[in-house]
Amino acid sequence: MTARNDLDRALTDVPGIVRRASRWGSAPAYFVGDREIAHFHKDGHLDVRLTRAVIRERKAEGGLDPRVQTRGPSSDWVAVRATDLVDVALVVALVEEAVRANA
Repeated sequence: MTARNDLDRALTDVPGIVRRASRWGSAPAYFVGDREIAHFHKDGHLDVRLTRAVIRERKAEGGLDPRVQTRGPSSDWVAVRATDLVDVALVVALVEEAVRANA
């Protein structure tokens, strides 16, 4: 089993998430209502829409996990490595936070 398969299964089990085609690529994406909150990239990373407010708050509280990369001060999105089974718990927690932030 791969991390991506485990993640896909775990993310579709998150309450409020619907899986469908991404607006930004051919890989599957995860939505809350009409808002895309996560999607995979071919390199194994997952983009997660945490929102600027949550990213700012997390940085003020001591930062994000080193596997999480921000995109700049005006972006709602972060990129997280999702290539190993040990990354699954982190990604699921971020997506659950994104569900709350984007609901």
